[in-house]
Amino acid sequence: MTTRVADAVLYTRAGPEIGVASTKAFTTQLASLYLLALHLAKLHKTMSDADIRKALTDLTELPQRMKKILNGAKHFEDIAKGLFRHHDFLFLARGIHFSIALEGALKLKELSYIHAEGYPAGEMKHGPNALIDETARGVFGRL
Repeated sequence: MTTRVADAVLYTRAGPEIGVASTKAFTTQLASLYLLALHLAKLHKTMSDADIRKALTDLTELPQRMKKILNGAKHFEDIAKGLFRHHDFLFLARGIHFSIALEGALKLKELSYIHAEGYPAGEMKHGPNALIDETARGVFGRL
C-alpha cells in the first residue's frame, strides 16, 4: 500500500539507515509518536497548553541531554568491562517501557550476536528468575 491510498501519513524523515541496528529509525518513530500524542492531547484537551509546551521543550532538549549522558563514556566502559564476557542478557521493564526492553535486546543481538531477551519485569518470578545463576548474581552485585 502506498501513501497515496492512506487517509493520513506521518513521515519520520529519518533518512537512510547506515548500520544494521536501525537506531535512527526507531528513535525517529518514538519522536513522531510522541508528537502525535501531544497533538491528540491538544485536540482532545487532555493536557494544558503549558504542559504541551513543556513536553515540546523537553523533546527539543533531548539531543543536548543525550550528549551529556554520552560524555560519561568512561562510566559505560566500566560497566562494559564487567559484562563483556557474558553470553546471555535479560532486559527488564514494566508497562509501556516493555517495548524499549525488547528493542534493547534486539539491538544487542543485532550488533553482537549475543543472546538477549526482553521480558516484563513483573513476570520474572514466573520462570526466568530460575535461570539466574551465581555468575549472573555476581554481575548484578558489581553494577
